[in-house]
Amino acid sequence: MNMALTTTKITAVAAALMLAFGSAYSIAGDGHDHGPAQANSQTKVQSKAQTPAETQSALFAADSDHQVDDHDHDGAPHQESGDHQHGDQDDVHDDDHGHGSESDVHGEEEEGHDHSEEGLHLSAQQSVMAGIVVSTVVESHFNFTQPIPAQLLTNPNLTSQLSLPVDARVIARHVNPGQEVHQGDALLTLASSAIADAQGQYLLAEAEWQRVQSLGKKAISASRFQQARIDVETSLQNLLALGMTQTQIDKLNEPSTRLGQFTLLAPHGGTVQQDNSVMQQNLPALTPLMVLTNEKVLWANAQLSPSQSGSVHIGQTLSLQVEDQLYQAKVIGRDHQLDAQTRTESLRLEVQNPDHRLHVGQFATAYLCQNHRTGIVVPDSALSRGADGDWVVYLYDGESYQATEVTVLDSMAKQNLIAGIPMGSQVVTEGAFFLTSELNKSGLDIHNH
Repeated sequence: MNMALTTTKITAVAAALMLAFGSAYSIAGDGHDHGPAQANSQTKVQSKAQTPAETQSALFAADSDHQVDDHDHDGAPHQESGDHQHGDQDDVHDDDHGHGSESDVHGEEEEGHDHSEEGLHLSAQQSVMAGIVVSTVVESHFNFTQPIPAQLLTNPNLTSQLSLPVDARVIARHVNPGQEVHQGDALLTLASSAIADAQGQYLLAEAEWQRVQSLGKKAISASRFQQARIDVETSLQNLLALGMTQTQIDKLNEPSTRLGQFTLLAPHGGTVQQDNSVMQQNLPALTPLMVLTNEKVLWANAQLSPSQSGSVHIGQTLSLQVEDQLYQAKVIGRDHQLDAQTRTESLRLEVQNPDHRLHVGQFATAYLCQNHRTGIVVPDSALSRGADGDWVVYLYDGESYQATEVTVLDSMAKQNLIAGIPMGSQVVTEGAFFLTSELNKSGLDIHNH
């Protein structure tokens, strides 16, 4: 029984040994690499006999091997991922470069401001399209003047208000209101019994005077001689007062001349301003029939304050502005007393009006010269306001337009006396507003970046 058991154990052990050697031979000879599986198997076998601490160490080592193995197996993808990360780094670098670009933008912003300080560059075509005009400034005379109100009046030396000292009737009209006439042109034909009586008295007085002259002073008394002379002169003046000319009077003795009427002639050239006559209407004596004025020379009445009158003298030339036109007016008279209501003194000016652009009744402005200065004078269109509110002009150096601050010393009639730029500078006299707009717009674009 014991022998059998012993034999059985030996047999079992032998079988186990054979089985073990057979399996090892089979595994070793199958031609495949089972290293990793063997290692895993050994790891599993050893883990059964390890303590918990050793197990934890083994797991850590296995995890490390696993990470290494993953690193080895994923080497290529990792390299690809590395390239990707490098690309990301490039992107980051690009982002950094983008920040650099942002810095560049800020640099450009500063450069933009420097550019504005250096000047605004425009092509010749842009300058022409913008209407920019550049002028060379030279020393100019600037008369600082003070405006005073004025009004145009008719020249009384060249204005006639036609009327008759006797009753009369208009039997013919030869001109119309507003018509230009010359000296000697027919205006109206008038008739009345008073006219006939005046003409008759002249004819009688003229005949008596001719008779007395033919007799001589020795044949008649001195008193009669003087009376005849007085009568003819008085009757002649009566006819002249009617408006008859000497030529018309001389023709009264002609048989063809009809007494009791005559044609009123223009005493001078001018414009028919008023015509108050009505055909066949009996007009009483001294009724204004017509106003004839010569507008080639007009007067202007200006009002001076007492403080202004001291700078005015007869014969002085002043500037007279009517609407947008300037004229030269000459001082021909002044009052030396103040108006009771306005407390001003009247100043009379004479202004030439050969083209009939001025008309009686128009309001005007006279300029009194207070002082005389010289310097650089520019128009209003050359001035602009800077960012700080100061006045600036734009200088052109042949390439760019540079904003330069100036000081406005005096202003008058859209002209300005300035200081702050050298004589002979190239100044933009037209288009400064466009340049200011371009600079402001350029600044907004930079900040909008």
